[in-house]
Amino acid sequence: MTRLLLVNGNTSKTVTQKLLAEAERHAGANVQISAITARFGADLVSDRASNVIAGHAVLDAVAHHQDPYDAVLVAISLDTAVEALREVLSVPVVGMTEAACWQACLVSNRFGVVMPDRNTLPLYRERILNYGLRERLAGLRAIEATVQTHHAAPADSEAALRAAIMDLVVNEGSEAVVLAGASMTGLQRRLQPLVPVPLLDGIASGVILLEGLIRLNLPPSHVNGPYTTTLSGLSGPCTELLSGLPSARTSI
Repeated sequence: MTRLLLVNGNTSKTVTQKLLAEAERHAGANVQISAITARFGADLVSDRASNVIAGHAVLDAVAHHQDPYDAVLVAISLDTAVEALREVLSVPVVGMTEAACWQACLVSNRFGVVMPDRNTLPLYRERILNYGLRERLAGLRAIEATVQTHHAAPADSEAALRAAIMDLVVNEGSEAVVLAGASMTGLQRRLQPLVPVPLLDGIASGVILLEGLIRLNLPPSHVNGPYTTTLSGLSGPCTELLSGLPSARTSI
């Protein structure tokens, strides 16, 4: 049995359940997924300050999780704390947007990204450029759509999303589009028949990518760490995790 740990860096348990349901939809028959939610921070991260807090919250959530796991899917669409987790864990760690962007590169020459909040557009741009995908990124678009607004008026939010996708296709030359954000999760299935390019969802991409990484059984890269600095003010489990103690790590 392969065990995946899905970590929601937002504090909304409703969002966690939505992400878990989508992950289970795409997981293989022998994959078991556990989902955990940040204990503190923003219900939905939407700016730099809340994203910094979410980084601590993601590390804290993983540190407090006691059950074994074979890989970690960071299910917050800014891929918060992905690099930090890779430093301190001995299992594959993938961010949902990272996974979708790299898979978009496999099915297109240039891809676009649609997100549900204009405030986060610069953060997504910085994140994607940090992955070295400047030449592959055709453009970004933002629509105002939260989980709540989608449930309240699904037809309106889906129409806005389709318009944003077609804008990227027609005006930016996007050959694939990544749907970023929890409110977008699962919408690729509804919209795919209506648009002429592949749509990629971060949760689906992340689950499938992690299953492949587990099968490859690659050794971890720990060029940096364990940490040698003195930590204070953190929870016990989080301090152990960041100190690189064997008890804080899970082996494949």
